[in-house]
Amino acid sequence: MKMLIILSIDETTDQVRKILKDNKVPVYSETEIHGFKTSKYQPDLDNWFGSSNGGVFSKLFFTFHDGETLRNVMNAIKTFNDENEQYRDYPLHAFQLNVEDTV
Repeated sequence: MKMLIILSIDETTDQVRKILKDNKVPVYSETEIHGFKTSKYQPDLDNWFGSSNGGVFSKLFFTFHDGETLRNVMNAIKTFNDENEQYRDYPLHAFQLNVEDTV
């Protein structure tokens, strides 16, 4: 089993929902997040949270599923980012993690 995490600005949340539906992800969760950059720590996501100190409202999606389904979602997200130049500064970010144990 794997966990998929997707980060999206508010403007692209409907596209994420469509990607999950089109790839037959039956259950997922989403929550609002408020992201900030600090001057001391600059992660690889340079353009994710803009430069203002006020932060950026965005969404975090997550789901647990088999690897093949999530790989298809990852490919769809890459395609979305490649085909949507208007979101170049705020692309969708996705992370796939192995789940080692469940109870």
